[in-house]
Amino acid sequence: MPGATTNLGHSWYLTTVLVVSLGFYMWPQYFAASFTARSGKVLRRNAVIMPLYGITVPLMLFVGLSAVLVLPGLSNGDLSLLLMVRKTFPAWFLGAIGGAGALTAMVTAAIQLLTGATLYANNLVRPMLAPDMTDQQVAKVAKIMVLVLTSGAVVLALYSSMSLVSLWLLGSVGVAQFFTGVVLGLFSRRVTTSGVFAGLVTGIVALLFMLTGRDPYHGVNAGLIALGCNFGMTGVVSLLTPMRIASFEEILPAAAASRSGTSVSLT
Repeated sequence: MPGATTNLGHSWYLTTVLVVSLGFYMWPQYFAASFTARSGKVLRRNAVIMPLYGITVPLMLFVGLSAVLVLPGLSNGDLSLLLMVRKTFPAWFLGAIGGAGALTAMVTAAIQLLTGATLYANNLVRPMLAPDMTDQQVAKVAKIMVLVLTSGAVVLALYSSMSLVSLWLLGSVGVAQFFTGVVLGLFSRRVTTSGVFAGLVTGIVALLFMLTGRDPYHGVNAGLIALGCNFGMTGVVSLLTPMRIASFEEILPAAAASRSGTSVSLT
């Protein structure tokens, strides 16, 4: 919050809220779920209901404010709940709270790990590296990637000194870089794949550069500046690269197969 630190002022706070809002639906577990919606009405209804999750946020604030009173001089705010429980309740209750917290974290992490691993195998490995992969091979690569991502998460959890808030902000401004490709891909007929990819790489590189001691940049969240670079590079490269019109066989493989006499199951 503004005033709690020497370099994070009101402009940083406002731009952080903006970039986090732009990247909210870019998280893989939210984005992929949109493809399973029966209609646009379902998406609109979910968009209205989802903010109700914010009702739980004051409960976390109450825990933090209570820790200030119960545990004066607390050095690690991430441990406030567990330390308060240990001080005010029996030891067995601390185990129950810790187990519930671990289960809560694993449920959320499982969704992100499965979605990320599936996207990696199905949207990156198969189309770019091995177009002839079967669904069974894609599933095998995804399972291996789950282990890789889990191992990386465990290592970062053990050896990283970032707070939970800092870690969440880093992830939010990172996934916000997908916003350019999604918005322009939906509403622009001129944007190209090369442009989106170049913009994504530019945004991530700019974000990594500014996060190394340059955030905030002139009082503004580095993620928003990186997103601006992302938009600019996407537009420039899209204008310089020719559009590729997909063939009938690529758009409607089932129809193409039926023309050639091949039986195709759509179930």
